[in-house]
Amino acid sequence: MDLKEYIKDRAKTNPACNWDDILPNLRASTSWSGKPGGAGAKQWALPWGFEVNVVTYNQPLFDRMKLQPPKNMQEMMETGAKITRDAGGGIYGVGTPGSRSWATIHPGFLSGYANYGAKDFTVSGGKQQSAVNSPESKEFPAMFVKMVQDSGPKNWATYTWYQVNSDLGAGASGMIYDADSFGYFANSGDTKMKGQLAYAPLAPNPAAQGPKSNVWIWSLAMANSSRRKDATWYFMQWASGTDHLLFCARGKDQIDPVRASIWKDEEFTSRVEKNFPNFTKTYQITEPGAKIYFTPQPLFFNVTTEWAALQQMVAKQTPVTDALDKLAASIDKQIKQAGLA
Repeated sequence: MDLKEYIKDRAKTNPACNWDDILPNLRASTSWSGKPGGAGAKQWALPWGFEVNVVTYNQPLFDRMKLQPPKNMQEMMETGAKITRDAGGGIYGVGTPGSRSWATIHPGFLSGYANYGAKDFTVSGGKQQSAVNSPESKEFPAMFVKMVQDSGPKNWATYTWYQVNSDLGAGASGMIYDADSFGYFANSGDTKMKGQLAYAPLAPNPAAQGPKSNVWIWSLAMANSSRRKDATWYFMQWASGTDHLLFCARGKDQIDPVRASIWKDEEFTSRVEKNFPNFTKTYQITEPGAKIYFTPQPLFFNVTTEWAALQQMVAKQTPVTDALDKLAASIDKQIKQAGLA
């Protein structure tokens, strides 16, 4: 249900809830009108935690090979290829998901895609059309495909977030361009690389003003059919409130906090920087451009899973340009059948 009526209700919402303290891009990313590109968005959820996509890299390996963390996609391709070629021990350059799932394009791929100014759809008058084969939409996928071919894991097409994270912690990959939480927990958990991972922001497009990161958001929502809405709302306020989230950030490793005030809390930031050097700085550079870059639309899972066409491109079964033209035609057909075109 739309939570705006509760957020604005002073009788049921404690001032300490401080809705405006939640990062604005996260508030916007959890709201939607229900129509492609439609105005009058409803607030469907309260953000509770999230991830931004950054580079996490194997510091000892980079030191040994005299490498610098990449600042853009071209540098990531070159550095990843060098690691795969010269590191030895079966270590490959860049970990990234590749399974037939919408989650394959969700982290680094869509972040880089957006950084190049590309969009998944154009929307006009409530009608949408695939934009995955526009000129600006073809540059980054071609680079991404080349990177996976030269630097990715051998069985990339089976990789999910779990394998990406596991390889990072095991020292099997030189770096990842994925969720910062992966690097945080691989650096602090029971892993081979504990205490040896480092972080860096990435703006794949060297002409961009800074990074753009698609985000994953954990959120709290309420069913419209709930028979105890007030009680539910009180719980949601507590769970997403400043006091509780500050407690989680200071002592329970909740990364990343959704509240701006927590990122200004010295106890939290000093602890993170002491144990994870450059994590906070990397986050601060990345966060201003962090939001959901998917166009909200009813066929989300259908059309994003269609991006598994990347597997054909990586396997050299279909040239990138041809594959994107076919992908756009397939998406537009589904959109038309759904009455959205």
